[in-house]
Amino acid sequence: MPQTRDCEFYPQSLEKGLRSERALLLSIAEMYVQGVSTRRVKKIVEELCGPPSLVADDESGGAIMCHNVHNRSHYPTTNLRNRMTTEFDRKRQWRPASRPEWVARVNEMGRCMDLKKVVPLDEKSLIKAAEESTGLSDFGNENWYEPFQIFTKALDDESELNLTGRLLTRTDLLVYLEARLQIEATYKLHPEIHDEEIIKPLYIVGQGRSGTTLLQNILSADPGNGTTLTWELMFPCPPPEKDTYTTDPRIQKAEAITNLTSLVTPELTSMHDFSATAATECIQLHSLLFQSPWLMAFGGQSPTYAQYLQQQNPLQLYEYEKKILKLLQWRNPRKHWIMKSPICLMHMPQIMEVFPDVGFIWPHRDPVRALSSSVSLLGTMMWGRSDRTFIGNALDNLTNANVNAMVLNQPIQWLETGTLSESDLCNIQYTELVKDPMRTVEYIYQYFDIAFSDGAKEHMQKYVNESASENRKTHHYSTGDAEQIDVERHAYRTYQNHFNVPNEIKYSH
Repeated sequence: MPQTRDCEFYPQSLEKGLRSERALLLSIAEMYVQGVSTRRVKKIVEELCGPPSLVADDESGGAIMCHNVHNRSHYPTTNLRNRMTTEFDRKRQWRPASRPEWVARVNEMGRCMDLKKVVPLDEKSLIKAAEESTGLSDFGNENWYEPFQIFTKALDDESELNLTGRLLTRTDLLVYLEARLQIEATYKLHPEIHDEEIIKPLYIVGQGRSGTTLLQNILSADPGNGTTLTWELMFPCPPPEKDTYTTDPRIQKAEAITNLTSLVTPELTSMHDFSATAATECIQLHSLLFQSPWLMAFGGQSPTYAQYLQQQNPLQLYEYEKKILKLLQWRNPRKHWIMKSPICLMHMPQIMEVFPDVGFIWPHRDPVRALSSSVSLLGTMMWGRSDRTFIGNALDNLTNANVNAMVLNQPIQWLETGTLSESDLCNIQYTELVKDPMRTVEYIYQYFDIAFSDGAKEHMQKYVNESASENRKTHHYSTGDAEQIDVERHAYRTYQNHFNVPNEIKYSH
C-alpha cells in the first residue's frame, strides 16, 4: 500500500475505519476535557478496543497505553508507536541551555540550605504575608482556596524547585494573593462595577506558537479594543485610568519583577514577550483563582495539581475572568476585549455560557511545528525554577502530539453537533496571517460584522510596521527527524484535513 504522507493519494477503503476511530478519539477527548478520571477512561477504551497492546511507564509512574484500535495499516507501525511513547516524546528530547553563572552559583548555595524554611511556600505563610502587606483579609469566593492549598503543598512535595525558583514563585504567589484581596475591596467600595457590560469579546484559540500572540497584539492595537496587560493583572487596583494608562507608575513596578525572569533565563527573550506591558493570556488571569496550568509552567510542576485541575468545572474560570474585565474597563472603557490562551480551545462551551456573544478566532499552523516550539518554550520556562523539567505528564495537552491532537479535534465534534456554530468561529491560516496581517485582520472584522475604522487601520498598521523592524533574536528549536515528524503527522491528520492546515516541515532541520 502506498504511503500517504504528503501526496494527494488516499485510499478511500480506509475511510470507514477512520471515521469509527475518529469518533472514539473525539469521545476520549471529550472525557479528557470534562475531567473524567484516567481509570474510567482506561476501562471504557478497553471495553471498546480490547486490552492495551503496549504499556509504558511515564516519569510519574503512570501508564501510557496503545490500544488495538491503532492496529490498522494506515497507522504507524507498532515499532513507531513504541518509539513515540519514548524517544519520540518531545519532553524527553528537550535539553536546556546553560544557566547564567550567577544563577548556577545561587542554586548551588541553595543545595546546602533548608529551602522550605529559608523560602517558605506553605499556605499559612503566604496568606499571612499577603494580609499584612495589604491590611485586608477578604479573598472573596472560597473557590480559590482548595486549589491554592493543593498547589502550595505540591510545591514542597513534587515540584523540586531550586533556590531561585522558590524565590520567584513566592514573589508571584504573593502578587496573586494581594491582587485578590484588593479586587474584593474595590468591588465593596464600588459595587457599580458589577453593572459594566462586556460586549462581544474576541477569544483567540488554538495551539500555542501558532501566531496567537501576533494576532492578539495587532487586534489590540485598535484603540477601541483592549487586552489585559501583565502590569494591570499584577496590580489591578486601583483600576487603571484611561488618561494615565501608559504612564501608570505600576508599570515600572511590574517591570522590575518581570525582568527577573529574563535575567534567570535570558533565552526566553527570543521566544516570547514577558514584559510588564506585554499582552497576557487567560491562563495568567486564572492564576488569581489558582486554577491554571500557568502556575505549573511558571511556578512549579505537580502531577497531583494537574489531575485536580482536570476535575474542575472551567465555567468558574471565565466567570471570574468576566469580573476582572469589568474592573479593568470601569475607568478605561473598551469596546471589545481581545483574549487568548491555548486552553480556551478546550473551554469553548463554557466561554459561550459566560459570554453569549463571544467570537472565536482560530489561527491554524502546522501542528508539528507549533508543538516543537511549545515544548522548547515550556521547558525553558520551567528550567528557570527547577533542575528537573517536565515532571510526569502534567502538561501533555500542550506537549504530547497524541493528547494535543485530541484537544485540536474536539471543536470538530462541537461543530458537527451544533454545540459550536460556524458563525461564531473564524478560521485563519498562520501562513496568511504572517504574509498579509492587515488583510487577515480585515477579514476577521468582516466575519464578525465589526466596523473597521480608518483610525483602527492606522494604529494596527503602525504596530505591524514597528513589529517588523524589531531586532528580535531567533528562537531555535528542533523539529525532530523525518520518522518522528511522520508519526506526529498521523496524530494530527484529522485536524489538518478538516481545516486544510498545510505542512511547514517535512523533515528535520
